[in-house]
Amino acid sequence: MLKEVGASGQISLGKRLAGQLFEVVYHPDGRVELLPMRAVPARAAAAADDVGDWRPPGGYASASRWAHDNRDALEVYARDIEAEGTAAQQLQRFLESGATDGGPGGEG
Repeated sequence: MLKEVGASGQISLGKRLAGQLFEVVYHPDGRVELLPMRAVPARAAAAADDVGDWRPPGGYASASRWAHDNRDALEVYARDIEAEGTAAQQLQRFLESGATDGGPGGEG
C-alpha cells in the first residue's frame, strides 16, 4: 500500500486503525516502521524499561527484558544485516543478478 505524507506531515492509515497506538521507529537507512502497541499503565511501562541504558539496534526507544537478555544475539544479528542486508534485500539482489542454482523445480 502506497501512502503519501501530506504537507502537514501526517499520513492517514484508515478508519480501521483509528485510535490505535503505534511506536514509530526511524531507521538509519530512512525507513520508518510503525509497531502496534498496547497502552500500559505508566508504572508497568517504567518497570518493563528498567533494563539499563542499552537500546536494541535499529533506533528503538526502549528495550524489553527479552531484548536485554538477548542483547548479544541482537547485536550480532544487526551486524549481519548491516553487512549482508535484510533477507528481502538479499533476495532482490539475487533476482536482479539472474542467477539460478537449479534447485527444486528449476533447471540450472
